[in-house]
Parts: sequence; C-alpha cells; structure tokens
Amino acid sequence: MQARVVSDVFHLAVGELIVSAGLVALVLYRFRSHTTDRSTLYFGLSALIYGLREIAGWSALPSTLFPSVRWHTIESSLTLVVGIPFVLFVGCTIGRAYQWFINTVVIANVLLAIIGAVKLIQGAPAYSVSYLNKAVVVATLVGWCYIGIFPRIPIDREVRALRMGLLVLGFCALYQNLSVIGVLPRLGFIEPFGMVVLLGTFLYVSASRSLRLETNLIAIRKELDIARKIQSQLLPALDGGMAGVEIHARYSPAGSVAGDFYDVLCDGRGVGVLIADVSGHGVPAALSASMLKVALKAQAGQMTSPAKVLAGLNRTMSGALGDQFITAAYVYFDAARGELQYAGAGHPPVLVWSAMRKKVECLEENGVFLGPFPWAKYSELRAPFEPGDRCLLFTDGLVEAENRGEEEFGAARLRDFLAVHADEPADAACSALLDEVTSWSGTGPDSQQDDITFVVVELQPQAVSSP
Repeated sequence: MQARVVSDVFHLAVGELIVSAGLVALVLYRFRSHTTDRSTLYFGLSALIYGLREIAGWSALPSTLFPSVRWHTIESSLTLVVGIPFVLFVGCTIGRAYQWFINTVVIANVLLAIIGAVKLIQGAPAYSVSYLNKAVVVATLVGWCYIGIFPRIPIDREVRALRMGLLVLGFCALYQNLSVIGVLPRLGFIEPFGMVVLLGTFLYVSASRSLRLETNLIAIRKELDIARKIQSQLLPALDGGMAGVEIHARYSPAGSVAGDFYDVLCDGRGVGVLIADVSGHGVPAALSASMLKVALKAQAGQMTSPAKVLAGLNRTMSGALGDQFITAAYVYFDAARGELQYAGAGHPPVLVWSAMRKKVECLEENGVFLGPFPWAKYSELRAPFEPGDRCLLFTDGLVEAENRGEEEFGAARLRDFLAVHADEPADAACSALLDEVTSWSGTGPDSQQDDITFVVVELQPQAVSSP
C-alpha cells in the first residue's frame, strides 16, 4: 500500500512538472508567433497532454477530487492522442529526413483517436483499440529510436542533445509498452523518467537557440545600422539654394532601410529632381533604390528632358530589378525661364502651389512604372513656375498614412496643408508636414507602415531673368 502511495505521489509530481513545462513552452511559442520553427509548439502540446495523462492516472484522484468524473475515460482519451504532437516534434527536429515515416505515424494515430473517440462516446469497451494503439506505439518507438541513432542530418550540439533526450524517452517508452503487454518486467516509473530527461534536453536546446538567435539579431541590427548610414549618405545634402531654386527634403523610412529615393541633377541653369519608390520594403528595396543614383547620373546629358530621363532609367533598371518595379517622378526646374517640365512613371502626381493664383494645382503625366517594360516611352508636360511658387514631390507613403480609424491622410488634406503653410519658409513647412503626418498616424518612424519621402522646391524671386 505504501509503495502504491509513493508511486501515486511520484506520478502526480512528475505530471504537474511536465504540465507546467508544456504551458511555458506554449507561452514562449505564442510570443514568437513569427517564427517558422514549430518544435516549441509541438513540445508544449506533447508535454501538456502527457502531464495531464499522468495526473489523470493518479489512483487516488477519483476518490479525493471530483469522484463523479470519469478519470479513466480522460486518461484513455489522452493516451490516444498524446503520440501525435510527440511524433510531430520528432519530425521537425531530428526526423526531418524521414517525413514519410512522420506522416504515416500521424495518420495512424489520428485514425486510432477517431475510432477510440467513437468507442468512448458509445460507452463500448475499447480494449481492442487500446491494444492496437500499443502496437502502433511500439512500432513508432522502434522507428523513433532508429531515427535517433541514424538521423541523417548535420549533427551539432543541439541535435546531439535532442537525440539523447529523445532516445532516452524512446527506449523508456518502448520498455514500458512492452512491459504492459507482458513481454518485459513491469517498471511503472521508467517512462516518466524518460520524459523528464527529454524535458531537460529541450530546456537546454531552447536556451541555446535563444542565445544564438539573440546574438544573430544583435549582429543583424548592427549591419542594418551600417546599411542605414550608407543609404542616408547616398541621398544629396540639400542646403537650400541651387541654380535659382530652394530645395528641402524629408526622408522617414519605415524600417532601418527604405525603398524610397530622391536625388538632384544640376546644370547651372536649372535643377532636375527625381523621386522614386521601389516596390516592397527592407533590404531588397533599398538595394534597388541605391542603384538609381548611378543610373540617374548616366542621364545627366539629357537632364532637361524628363521623358528622356525616365526612359533612360527604365532601360537601365529593367534587367536589374527581378520581380520588383519602381514608380518615379522627375521634374526639371528652369529657373531662368520660370517654368518646370515634368514626367511620371506610375507615381503620385506632383503638387504646385501658385503664389500668384493662391491655389494648389495637381500635375500628372504618367507612363508605366520602371522595370518590367524596357522599351516603354514617356511623355512630359510644361507648366509655369514663378517666383514664390512651391512644388511638392512625394511618395505614396505620405498620402496613404492611416490614423487609428484606418483613414488615410489623403491628397485633399495634403493640398490644404500646402495652402495653409504657403507663407512659411520652405524648410519649416517641410518639418511641419512631417510632424502633421506623424501626428495623424499616431506612430513614430519605427512603427510607421510605409516609407515617407517628399521634396519641396521653391523658386527664388531673383532667379527669373528679366525680359
């Protein structure tokens, strides 16, 4: 009797320990929801079900707690399904080279669980299902042990530790199942012992992976910081006056690096301004954006023709973008003549504040975006650009910024802003616009949904030649 009590206490303590470990593993997986590694999920489910089965099998439980509950039925149900997450755990750790085996075992366990559930619902004896389940478990554990000995995957410290834990549990579970059917002497504590060993190896592997991931994340952050600095150095330093116009810009990437880009060409008579937005985000978009700087310099000889500049950029970039594409707008400001020339490639229109007419005008002359169609042609338009006029070039992240109600900042609100702030200095207006959009969306640069970039060009009063 005393030995039975000791065994019950042991199983209860082990069950509670394993259930706690399973819940911790599931919580950890929940907070790492973006990972593709499901070993933590499968281990958590395995430990939770196994621990609950140990608790349900405690012989003193029916007489002390909730005697009306059919604990034997619960234990039997857990026994039928506990093998599924265990096999999936093996499959995504040391058994990756044996997917056919994992699939076969999962299907067999699911079928047995369904048949067993039907038997339990009908109240019919489930002895045949129980013996069949033990046969499947024995066959599974034999294969499990074989996989542990011959995993056919690269062996590192983590795999070695998991292999040891899985082998110990596999042999212990195999021994216990063979003892249940009378092949070997009965040792009721041996399988829980194997589970505790696996728990220890899993905790070691989890800690090792967390440390390695944290180290990798630190290295990636450092590399992204370097990439951000390099990308910011590719953007022109706009200090105000240039060939009769005043230019200011704001660049706010959604991440460490961005797919937005702007640059300036100057021939002494006028200034050409390019703004572009590469599809996608992050490093791939940033690499494509960086290539635009070299590509634009190659167009310096025809910088006075926006249509030719975009056509040249399109031919240059078409073979280097893969599945990406680029929207762009290019404007040449002829300060001496008091006019601008504009062409676009699938990009948002430019907005011009007319100081004389006191209104905002929208200019749009779009061709197809850059990249997919190397022989695409572009057209351009001319418009007056008089002293005090202000031109805004921007990427779609500016107008598509959403507030908490998922309402976009929008082109109408942007036009109103230009009109209201027309009398402010251009640089101050740029800062106010970025603050306005950031306030609208309620987020900082680290959490904004898209890159935000815009350039403001204002014609200086003394720049226009007298007739």
